[in-house]
Amino acid sequence: MSGTRLVDMVSSTSYLESAFVKWVLSAAAGAGIARHVAGQYPVVVEGRTYRLDYLLTGSRLRVVVELDGFEFHSSRAAFVHDRIRQNDLVGLKYVVLRFSYAAIREHTARCVAQLQRVLLQDPVLATYVIPDPIVPVPDDMDPNPFGLVTPPPPRPANDRDYFDRARKCIDLGPLRTCQRDALVALANYYRRGEVNAACVMSVGAGKTALGVAAALAFTRRRALIVTPGRVIRGTFDTALDPSLAGNVLYTLRAGPLIAGLRAPVTQVLDGEGGAIRAVSREALLSAEVIVTNFHSLGNAATNDGLLAKLEPDDIDFIVIDEAHIAAADSYQRLFARFPRARRLLMSACFSRADGKSVAADVVYRYRLIDSIADGHAKHLRAHRFSPDVEQTEYEIAWPDGTREPIVGKDALLAVLEDERKVARITATSEEPIRRIMTIVRDRLAIQISSLAPVRPRVLFAALGQLHAEQISRIANEYGIASATLHHSMTDSDIAATRKRFEADSGNLQAIVQLKMLGQGYDLPAISVVVPMRPYGSFGEFYQLVGRGIRVVHHPQLDARQEQHLDLVYHGELGLDSHLETLRVENDMDPHPADADAFGDAPLPDRATRPGTRSTVPMPTVSVLAEQGDTRQQFLHTLDQVQARRQERELHALANSYARYAATTPNPKPFEEFVAVIRSTHG
Repeated sequence: MSGTRLVDMVSSTSYLESAFVKWVLSAAAGAGIARHVAGQYPVVVEGRTYRLDYLLTGSRLRVVVELDGFEFHSSRAAFVHDRIRQNDLVGLKYVVLRFSYAAIREHTARCVAQLQRVLLQDPVLATYVIPDPIVPVPDDMDPNPFGLVTPPPPRPANDRDYFDRARKCIDLGPLRTCQRDALVALANYYRRGEVNAACVMSVGAGKTALGVAAALAFTRRRALIVTPGRVIRGTFDTALDPSLAGNVLYTLRAGPLIAGLRAPVTQVLDGEGGAIRAVSREALLSAEVIVTNFHSLGNAATNDGLLAKLEPDDIDFIVIDEAHIAAADSYQRLFARFPRARRLLMSACFSRADGKSVAADVVYRYRLIDSIADGHAKHLRAHRFSPDVEQTEYEIAWPDGTREPIVGKDALLAVLEDERKVARITATSEEPIRRIMTIVRDRLAIQISSLAPVRPRVLFAALGQLHAEQISRIANEYGIASATLHHSMTDSDIAATRKRFEADSGNLQAIVQLKMLGQGYDLPAISVVVPMRPYGSFGEFYQLVGRGIRVVHHPQLDARQEQHLDLVYHGELGLDSHLETLRVENDMDPHPADADAFGDAPLPDRATRPGTRSTVPMPTVSVLAEQGDTRQQFLHTLDQVQARRQERELHALANSYARYAATTPNPKPFEEFVAVIRSTHG
């Protein structure tokens, strides 16, 4: 036998078969019985071929195990067929045992006892029976939680029932454990009649899939997904489009989310181009899911926004992605327009630049260290260039020739509040950039060797357009093929540059960007992140780091291989405190007590809008030459990650043991229970 556990040695073709092997057969008999078990075994009776779910063959008995799920055994025809089938098998002297989904889930110990009593009647099969077995309560057979929490709305019989069918079709198996746990937590929350839920999900945990699955599970008529900009809106567009690779509905790595069901009719709106004006109410009502950004919401009192085209009962479920940057007026108008709609606010971090918090009830939280421990996020290596001077000196050169000294990170942050100045910032001395670029080049070489054949990428964050062009020029001098990305570029230039960077066949190793590829941008091949600017907001910094935190999946990469994200930064930009916040993760939850829930939307990172010309004189900022050294550190050491895995495993075992002890008259000690769980279930 190639495995040591029954779940490894006995094959299954359905979830119910897998549950029987895991919770009943594994508790009843030792692993050696696997050589006597055959799955989907064909038996011919008078020209009819029956496929038995499982056949256990001993020296005297042939035991048939038939597993009854609700879907396939609930009709009158199925009822009659099952009885004829069973009688045929009994006539051939098979012993037939039937186990239903509900029996395995709710009466596990009794199912185990019934199976053991039959096995003991055969001299060979009896040798594998476990005396006085430990029978855990199944922890992965929860009934579908969505039907109870979201009953169908009253409506005419000919009205669409898409979401009713979706709730029955959703397969939680392909989702990650953290996504499944979040959905169950949301179901319990909404079942109590609450509406304002938040999930704090680490970057790399899969918020997009969670948002799509939640919309399918908790919507009655129509869902609205609101994003802060075009990048995330495009991510949801892809996730809901069955014609695109990477959609959430059918191409999750572990299988389809809604097998056997069509994709929801989705309307994706772009408010930045005025397209919302051309969309009719009828077109909106024909959609089951609407995806847009907050710019298109408008006001119910006007005719140029989404809210004016929809009535309060048209939307009953709202998903807000990157909720930590939700705009106050737009989002409050949204919630007021649909007061009875359930809400799901998602973010990796609810810490805002303005110090305000998102007011919501946190029903689930998944930390970065958990994402790393589960293999969804890379280990983070930070490389800090420490200059010899105590504080970095900057200088603004005004058009009239006067110069204004800027000393230290705080002074630079104050300058960054004026977008007119930011657009013209450059480093008069290129020495700091070159010192950083040396580190980047070395780390990129290591990543190229580690991730082959995947092509690793570098993501820079610059202060302004001129600063970005300067960084890109120096990167190219160091052999790192680089280009810039900023808002003043045309849409076609942006698309072409992104394609050269993102496509496997592209020729760019690096992008120097200005808040263009921040929250929601997903390219796991990003392996080096370089913030060349300070961040007053931890949330904004965390979003940049998150662009490279996702694990790369590739058929030629060992799934067990540890992957790393290299963060290269200047020690005088004030980023150490943000890294410490990542370590302790103590500032990442929303605070419901904060009544002023939403701050203003962030300003665009450009001096003027495309197509306009500024008449304001633009200053420049110079950075003095620096010398110093570089220090490497890990955000979480490998020992910390392993310790976290062990902590979570122990908590899960304790929860499982509590359920077992509460339903067993004479439970075995905890240590013995743990040993059995690990030996049978892993």
